[in-house]
Amino acid sequence: MMPVAPSGFLSVWHILPACAVSRTVARTSTWRTKTMSDLLIEILTEELPARFVDNARAQLVEHVTTHLDESFIVHGDIRGFSTPRRLVVLARNVKEQTEARTMEAKGPARASSYDAQGSPTPALLGFCRGQGVDPADTYTVDVADKSYIYARKTVAGQKSSELVEAFLPRLPHEITFPKMMHWEESGFQFARPIRGLLALLGVEVLHWEIAGVQSSNTTFGLRVGKPKPITVASPEDYMRRLREAFVIVDPAERRRLIEKQADKLLKPLGFKLGDNMSDLLDEVVNLVEYPSVFLGDLPKIATELPESVVRSVLQQQMHSFLVYDQNGNVVPHFLSVRNGLTDFIDIVRRGNESVAKARLLDAAFFIQEDMREPLEAYVGRLDTLIFMDKLGTMAAKTLRLERLAACTTVYASVTPEEEATLFAAAHLSKADLATSMVKEYTSLQGEIGGVYLSRAGGSPDIVSAIREQYVPRSPSEDIPATRVGRLLGIIDKVDTLTGILATGFNPSGSEDPYGLRRAGNGIVRTIVESRESVDLEILVKKAVEGYQATGSLPHPEDLQQKVLDYLKGRITQYFKEKQLTREFAPLEYLPLVELGSIPERMQALHEAAGGAVLVTLADSHRRIQNITKGLPAATSLPADLLLTDPEELVLRQSAEAAAPRILQFLAVRKYPEAIRTCEELAVPVTVFFDRILVMATDERVRSARLLLLCYLKYILGLVCDYSKLT
Repeated sequence: MMPVAPSGFLSVWHILPACAVSRTVARTSTWRTKTMSDLLIEILTEELPARFVDNARAQLVEHVTTHLDESFIVHGDIRGFSTPRRLVVLARNVKEQTEARTMEAKGPARASSYDAQGSPTPALLGFCRGQGVDPADTYTVDVADKSYIYARKTVAGQKSSELVEAFLPRLPHEITFPKMMHWEESGFQFARPIRGLLALLGVEVLHWEIAGVQSSNTTFGLRVGKPKPITVASPEDYMRRLREAFVIVDPAERRRLIEKQADKLLKPLGFKLGDNMSDLLDEVVNLVEYPSVFLGDLPKIATELPESVVRSVLQQQMHSFLVYDQNGNVVPHFLSVRNGLTDFIDIVRRGNESVAKARLLDAAFFIQEDMREPLEAYVGRLDTLIFMDKLGTMAAKTLRLERLAACTTVYASVTPEEEATLFAAAHLSKADLATSMVKEYTSLQGEIGGVYLSRAGGSPDIVSAIREQYVPRSPSEDIPATRVGRLLGIIDKVDTLTGILATGFNPSGSEDPYGLRRAGNGIVRTIVESRESVDLEILVKKAVEGYQATGSLPHPEDLQQKVLDYLKGRITQYFKEKQLTREFAPLEYLPLVELGSIPERMQALHEAAGGAVLVTLADSHRRIQNITKGLPAATSLPADLLLTDPEELVLRQSAEAAAPRILQFLAVRKYPEAIRTCEELAVPVTVFFDRILVMATDERVRSARLLLLCYLKYILGLVCDYSKLT
């Protein structure tokens, strides 16, 4: 892959192939025989929110890599490190001097470079002056049947330290956060105030400045008491000195330490952490620079409260872990992680135990007070809660969900019992938002409604649906286990997505304050992973109508298409993250109602891959699409279609015989059989193309043959886009 030119030359210069320096070659041992040093960059800040750290570290690595490559600086591997107080990049084997390189620039067209007498025009003279060359040293290159003036020059090698110093001040500006703040007169924004800057290329200290902070070769260790400045001599010295100052900059190492310490404490007692603690562990890793794990005791009340309540109290307010025995039962203990050493750890433990006890007693009181009334009573209080500005109240949202639940059969195949359960669950789905417990512990929305309804003797199916409506909340969380829970979650997320897009808001970059990506990803994951058959086009249409009925639709123009386009983008991203982009390509343009069938179709295509017939069919489908480009697929053929040649008649007969069989197989999700039926068309299609001229001079003949191909385009497209198979 060819390096990108420096920004100053980006539009006109490119490296000549003979002088190109491959990044891959640059990282081989050949280059290591020359002078190289490691590059270390640190941005020291006030404590960053844990949820910001991983993304900010990834951005810093990406930008440093881009700047090094654009500056033609040869380098080895680049790694990112982070703690709550620092973002760090370490680039190995950075060559201290760039290579001299020959480059060429494209100038004006030759026709405008010389006048009638053959003298250089101002256009050519200006180009040559800008490039520092003589007009006599230029030459002509034909590009797309037009001649252009080119000039070649040699760019001398530069010190890498100077090039790095040039881009260092841009790095903090290039890192974006969901929320930014400014703290000094220049108005510079970052997630938290920057307190230190450091950059070392080997032993050389690089200089830069941001928001009044000057870089140096000093940093600080663990924030305990008044930490003294640490002078750093080199990148290797940085890692060693920070470890001595009780800072572990590698988040993966901090995670391993937490897991190891937790195992050492819990295993002898026969205890363990829950299987659903991954997200909390990710957060805790980004809350500490030097982890020390300790085990605390919970009061007796913890065994009397619902597990979800105890877990939420510990996680949401204490960033601590609930502990289980080997059978998966909750035990009256918690695991917590201190940021620092084990000095006075007993005092820290007792303090955490006091906090846990107070929080759990509060939770028990809230539950007792909330349950003085049935869950139904809280539905009437939803008109005091705003769903979102311009979109009305939670009461209006509940009404929309009830309407979507009442018409389930138009977008999903459900039984009357499932539809009734879905309607009842939709009616009560948001009731717990008005309870004291959820107002205090927002992460328990849905869960508390299920707890209260269950304790009051409510239907287990409705209880499960209410609890599952917000699932999945993260990529690591499983989708709902019950069908009604899945459908309630889908209609809730579709309603949210529709409403927020109706306000004109569109998520961009790393900003998504209303959780649109989470909603879109939840819809896609639920349908794909459950294999549900949900017609999203109809569902979105009904959701738009629901907003119109409640009079809360600020921007109705093209809203249905906007929502569908957004969902299609989430679908593509889902398969990209699963590294299934190539497998998804043949299925990308299936109707959205087929979303749940995509995994089975992928499997069927995978099993059929490699066959000669499939390759032939893929080539034929590609040819059909090229010939019929711009023409719609035809779902049937008229009886009097002007087809007379034997090859035409055989193809028509084969196609009309295959179509109903393919539709029948698709209806019962027998995708391998549908593919094999399509493959039966490979021979007659090939013979047709070998012997028939589609674009005949006779317009009626040509039209008939094009219509036949449009019919084939429809039949094959029912299964997949064979032309995208590789």
